[in-house]
Amino acid sequence: MLRKYSKYAVAAAIAGTCGYASAATISASATNSAPYSVEGAATGTNPVAAADVTFSKNLRVGDELRLVLDNSALFESIDAAGDVSFACEGGIGVTLSPNLATGESSTVSFAVTGVSSGETTAGATCSFISLQVSSASLTSAGDVSMGGGVFDSAGNTYDAITAASTGSAKVLSIRSQVASISVSTAFNGVVDFQDSLGYGFETDDGSSITGNSDNLTLTVTGRDTLNSFGSPLSLTFAIAAESGKSFAWLCTGNPSTILNSSAATGRVASSSGAATTVNAGCTSISVTDTFSLTAAGTATSSVEFGASSATPSAGLTIEPMTFPTLVATVTQGASSRAVSSALTVGSWTSNGSTVQIPYMPINTTAGSSKIDPVIIISNRSTATGTINATVRDEDGNSCSISDSVLGSIAGGRTKSIGGSIRDAIAGTTCSTLGSVEKVSVTLTITLPSGSTEVYSGYTVGGGDRVTVVNSSNGFRYSP
Repeated sequence: MLRKYSKYAVAAAIAGTCGYASAATISASATNSAPYSVEGAATGTNPVAAADVTFSKNLRVGDELRLVLDNSALFESIDAAGDVSFACEGGIGVTLSPNLATGESSTVSFAVTGVSSGETTAGATCSFISLQVSSASLTSAGDVSMGGGVFDSAGNTYDAITAASTGSAKVLSIRSQVASISVSTAFNGVVDFQDSLGYGFETDDGSSITGNSDNLTLTVTGRDTLNSFGSPLSLTFAIAAESGKSFAWLCTGNPSTILNSSAATGRVASSSGAATTVNAGCTSISVTDTFSLTAAGTATSSVEFGASSATPSAGLTIEPMTFPTLVATVTQGASSRAVSSALTVGSWTSNGSTVQIPYMPINTTAGSSKIDPVIIISNRSTATGTINATVRDEDGNSCSISDSVLGSIAGGRTKSIGGSIRDAIAGTTCSTLGSVEKVSVTLTITLPSGSTEVYSGYTVGGGDRVTVVNSSNGFRYSP
């Protein structure tokens, strides 16, 4: 190990309290063409930290120059005097002898063993051009700067070396090879309720699943680094279902945590070879993909969803949803190397039934003046659909009423939702509308439009129904 002097600690404390002037200034004399790879640190070659030290005072025999690296970087061991190359300008007669070390250290020191008679070193510059840095120590992204100090043997003081200018003492830059993680293809599938009763997608967005499918692709973009690491790196992320929804159509096997089982009507595949697993509630799919990354190159990870049949006709319907953002991580073994920002990954929409009720009187007045909406949905298909509504008042204010309030309708059934919409408008669900007596209603039902009909009307004081024509039974809406 390098020789250690307890006098350094004492001298440094004295210097800190008494404000000694800088012993020298330091600046990097050579810069690397690219940052050093964090991923390649364990297996890479040692980079060189080259710097110029300009002394502010005259050196004497017995003084000692100490150079120090920050950011946890370590000098490679110095086993022989020839391991260090330095030159002082103008051939000044000063001799610096490295204190040999047998291990890595953040510090190297040089004893002043000779100074020519009458020699002035103040203002002179010595260049250190072969100080090797241990590649294995460069595991923390950031910049490595060199500093240190000069121990004055006569005055028993230790004066620091300072940067010649802002940032000039930086000798190395350390960065991950991963420059960015982004979404190159977002989910944009349309759940097909017209031709496949919601068991599949309307169009095809992938190549790994027979029939129509939808694809999510993440792209990892590389950075040009020195000593780049080839492979393997891993990309991990989790695709979560929208709150209150699930991937149940993928998990109908036994046990339900097995994807692509023979009983499941949905399939997950990956053109990049990613491994996928699902949680016990079938609400989150974890993805792990291994890849290699060349300098400034890219690597992709793709996950594809679709029906188990090219022409699905039975099973559980795919739930339209807007996916929550996800965070992707690149790891090297057990070490995290890069983490993405929150990535927007898209949504699954639906081509199900949309029914416009252009005018619906409503109030909650008790007695003979009470106006109750009557809205009845008839489902002549075999599929089960969910029901959502958007209500708009005369001033254009709107309120969304979700399927958690309006529920679902099974195949071959009818369902009345007028009371649920009335209560939502009168209660806290649509409190922003205030007190209204006339609204328009847009129903979105995940069912085939040809098999779905809505009756709309109202009663006054519990009397006979008054029919309101809507877009499923006569009125045609053109936005």
